[in-house]
Amino acid sequence: MVEVFQLLLSLFIVFLSIFLGTYLTYFVYMWRCARRPWKLKAIGNVQPKITVLVPVHNEEKIIESKLRNIKEVFYSKENIEVIVVDDASDDHTLEKVGFFMENNPDLQLSIVKQNPRVGKSTALNKALDFSSNQIVIVSDADTFWPSNILLEALPYLSDPEVGAVTGRSVNIDTFQSWVTKGENIYLRLTSLLRLGESKIHSTIRFEGGFCAYKRDAFKKFDSETGSDDSGTALEVVQNGYRAIMVPEATFYTNFPTSFRSKLKIKVRRANQLISLWVKCLKLMVKRKLRLSRRIVLPELMLFIFNPIILLALLATTLVTIVLFPFSQFSITVMLLLCLVLIFAGRMLIEILLDNLVLFYALLTFLSGRGYIAWEKPS
Repeated sequence: MVEVFQLLLSLFIVFLSIFLGTYLTYFVYMWRCARRPWKLKAIGNVQPKITVLVPVHNEEKIIESKLRNIKEVFYSKENIEVIVVDDASDDHTLEKVGFFMENNPDLQLSIVKQNPRVGKSTALNKALDFSSNQIVIVSDADTFWPSNILLEALPYLSDPEVGAVTGRSVNIDTFQSWVTKGENIYLRLTSLLRLGESKIHSTIRFEGGFCAYKRDAFKKFDSETGSDDSGTALEVVQNGYRAIMVPEATFYTNFPTSFRSKLKIKVRRANQLISLWVKCLKLMVKRKLRLSRRIVLPELMLFIFNPIILLALLATTLVTIVLFPFSQFSITVMLLLCLVLIFAGRMLIEILLDNLVLFYALLTFLSGRGYIAWEKPS
């Protein structure tokens, strides 16, 4: 039994070192990178002509407030073109849009219909043919902009090296439930990573609430991985441009307060991002990837390998405690776990949950399941 205990202890140390080492090393490195100054040639107070694409599917409850929100941003209305991209809605979404158009003739607003339903990326690509401007911005219907978001974000696109800009999401209902509180921790940590990666060169973790692209930087929205935002950011990078996150360009969203809805969203998103990082891995093997390995390799660890290592760590710990419940190791682990739950319980639960979601999403990816058409959470 001594040999078994020593083997389990060795495995525990190895798994824990890899799991925590990956997180701590990359987060500290990104924290340092995020504090660097921008090396850009951005021009302030620019207002180029832009096209705002708003993809919708059964958004009758919020589409009018979304359009009103876009109209109220600080920007010359002569330079804004808004296209509502409908993916086979079967409610009153289009009627609401038509009503808004009649009552707001000063806003350049049009509708592009996609039927039958084929997914967000395909619908957006159809709308691209109707876009007449060199800057295209995508914003999901359930997200809302502060009035200065365009003035904060678009100057970065004036730099000739920058081909795409994304914003930073903020939950409106952060303190409504433990689900939203945990998601707030996740958003803060990922925002740090995205900013650090942007300062190095680029981040491909884009968010659908605000994504602005130069038309010359990409041909079409990504429909291969199902991630129209992050997948398109990768294409921008592959075409020789930078894709960055601007922390000042915040936007607001209502994250579901129920645990089931949270899992549904996170599994879909994780599946798409895993598909995207696998695509990066294939490009890197072929020596065609233009994204820095300093970004790709740690992200591959976080999204693909760390969830597997965590399960191995949990299994090793559980077996050790069951077989040797009164050992110094088992008692120490239980005490440390209690202390962490008391002082950093929410963060621990969120890390465990995210990695379990990633593991499940990895299984769905390996089984060939994709998430191309969006579904509305309850």
